[in-house]
Amino acid sequence: MTTFKNLLQQKTIFCPKCSRSMFVGLNCRYISHTLKHTAINSIFVLLAVVFLISFYPSSISVMSAKKNAPKKYVTDEYRQQEKVVSQILLRFSSMERDQIRKITQIILKNSQNKNLDPKLIASIIVVESSGNSLAISAKKAVGIMQIHVPTWGRVVNFSERNPFDPEVNIDMGTTILADYLKRYKLLETALSAYEGSLSLPSSYPAKVLAIYYSRLQ
Repeated sequence: MTTFKNLLQQKTIFCPKCSRSMFVGLNCRYISHTLKHTAINSIFVLLAVVFLISFYPSSISVMSAKKNAPKKYVTDEYRQQEKVVSQILLRFSSMERDQIRKITQIILKNSQNKNLDPKLIASIIVVESSGNSLAISAKKAVGIMQIHVPTWGRVVNFSERNPFDPEVNIDMGTTILADYLKRYKLLETALSAYEGSLSLPSSYPAKVLAIYYSRLQ
């Protein structure tokens, strides 16, 4: 009778998450509920994290390294090309250092995509515009690589692609250059075609090649 009376007086709760009632106290059902649905569970998780950091720091370091690792591995060859292009633009163009850094990255990206020598692209830019992305010639060639609008306006919608944007202009210029190199094989002939002087005497190829073959420190 006393045991039955104690049971009636013992506090009970109903958990809607568990869909069950239970006695409050030291019993398996209540302890399990407490660990599962209360802040005590968070405390156990925190203690587990502290334990992991304390006893297995190397595993944490590996996980952090994977998360913070650079997306792109920069090779020694890439760094060397970056240095060469920057030196060409710094020595022969009128660009500021901040602009040179930006243009260098655009040149390297396009040279990789189209299998071109980035030093050649930089040399063309120097001769064509001295690095002025807003340059306009008397023959209506525009931008940093001097895209000839009357010629390429037939195949490129300049209202959608801004030729004064270095990203767009260098992409277009390197595409044109890669096509001429594939078509004519010889570098001097491809450069003459790029300038639009294929059947005319011109000093343009010699100017580009003088910079292209120049020695850099």
